Amino acid sequence: MKHVLCCMAFLASVNSATATSFGGLEHEVHFSENSGQIRSEEMRSLVDWKINSVEMGGIDYEVFLYKDEQLEIGSNLVEQRRDTIVSLMNTLGIQITKVVVIDQQSKRRESGLSRKKTNTATIIFQPPCTKTLDCGPKPISGSKPPELNKIEADHE
Repeated sequence: MKHVLCCMAFLASVNSATATSFGGLEHEVHFSENSGQIRSEEMRSLVDWKINSVEMGGIDYEVFLYKDEQLEIGSNLVEQRRDTIVSLMNTLGIQITKVVVIDQQSKRRESGLSRKKTNTATIIFQPPCTKTLDCGPKPISGSKPPELNKIEADHE
């Protein structure tokens, strides 16, 4: 839930006149119950997402993990999951700038989080334009091919 709020705050901070909808700012990594290891299909999905995030110029990467003693997701398991994600991202050439552990013990009843969701970590990145608050569309540099200029002139 907190990662959703962070995304909403991030998007609200972008100047509304130049606001752009970003897809792929976050990626979920699903762990098996009682496991701190990432399965191969999850790893492949994370690598694909990482490639897209680098193409978008991702700069700040944050990880959100859930802790819930009642669901047997204790501090040791959360640390294993954190270390696994941080290690994999480092291997991919990305440094995690922040790790947030959300204790769901008391909030689970209110938020309705399922066991599957608490076994999920979320990685979020910010593109560089969020620092400059200039995430709007950019004009394409260079001139148009002559045939496009002719088509526009014919329509006038």
